[in-house]
Amino acid sequence: MKIGIIGTGNMGRTMGGLWALAGHEVFFGARRAEVAENAATMAQRAGAQTIHHGTNDQAAAFGDVLVYSPRGIAPSAVLTDPSVLDGKVLVDINNWDIPPGFAYDPVVRSLAETLQEQAPRAYVVKAFNTLARQVFELPADQLRNRKVTVLIAGDHAAATETVATLARDLGFAPLQSGGLRNARLLETAGDLIRYFIIGAGLGPFATLNVDVLPATTAFRFADN
Repeated sequence: MKIGIIGTGNMGRTMGGLWALAGHEVFFGARRAEVAENAATMAQRAGAQTIHHGTNDQAAAFGDVLVYSPRGIAPSAVLTDPSVLDGKVLVDINNWDIPPGFAYDPVVRSLAETLQEQAPRAYVVKAFNTLARQVFELPADQLRNRKVTVLIAGDHAAATETVATLARDLGFAPLQSGGLRNARLLETAGDLIRYFIIGAGLGPFATLNVDVLPATTAFRFADN
């Protein structure tokens, strides 16, 4: 796939580099040329071949799948012409800023839903927001063995399956989590994970592993 990183930071640099190593063609975009160039250089040193770098506009035009990392910033403030997003899979990886004492207000509108309103002809998918950057850097086999889960929410089935494929390429277990409205739940889950990481002191490798226990009909305290 052709993947554009809009707003290359720590997450975008890591995710893009790993997808490039998995055989995808990646374009790092940033407001400052040296940031995108540095990300491309690091990926190439790691062994990636199909790497490009430049502006956010160039990254958006290049990719069929776009990773959107500017938190709470409208595409109109990031791109010269936001219509470049039309028809593309736009992956929102963001969480809200952490308030003092983790005292979050109830989520009544998700970042992903707002992004969909701002880019109405893109296919916005919420994903990867429950993972710290350090988790991505674990060996893919280790992630697969532990069934580390990526929650995915979106209203377009083909778009969410595309993102699921990209998650599998990195070693994750994707879990389709309903329509984009459920991004509110995913963002709340991201807040909880960050509490575990920071507030509870578990560190950046605290993550989700959604599993299903074996079914049983032996309920010792059930009504007869």
